[in-house]
Amino acid sequence: MLAPINRIIVFVGDVQRCVDFYRDTFDLAPVPGSHDPAVWQEMETGGCRIAFHKAYGPDGPIDNPTGGPNIPHKVVFRAEDVPAMREELIRRGAPMGELQRSGDVSHCDGHDPEGHRFQISSG
Repeated sequence: MLAPINRIIVFVGDVQRCVDFYRDTFDLAPVPGSHDPAVWQEMETGGCRIAFHKAYGPDGPIDNPTGGPNIPHKVVFRAEDVPAMREELIRRGAPMGELQRSGDVSHCDGHDPEGHRFQISSG
């Protein structure tokens, strides 16, 4: 490996709403920083950090959600027991899809308040 991943940046319309979702849904801890929290916040994930960055377009800040089914990234969280984690995430208010299997790996997709996809996976 030439270099490990340090952080993944997701460009969003509402930084705080995304931080709140991942904090409350996955128990991720926000990383204190000197940046404007309406523009940039990082969260500790246990392996690398996920950062939420205010999205900007040619006309300035984007305040609408930036996610959707055609957005090509997906953050994947490891789960020993995917069905149990899926039920816990639903209990915490996360919209979750159906359980899937690919060989020995079970997984399930969900999405955050802006429509960005994430997955829980056993592999």
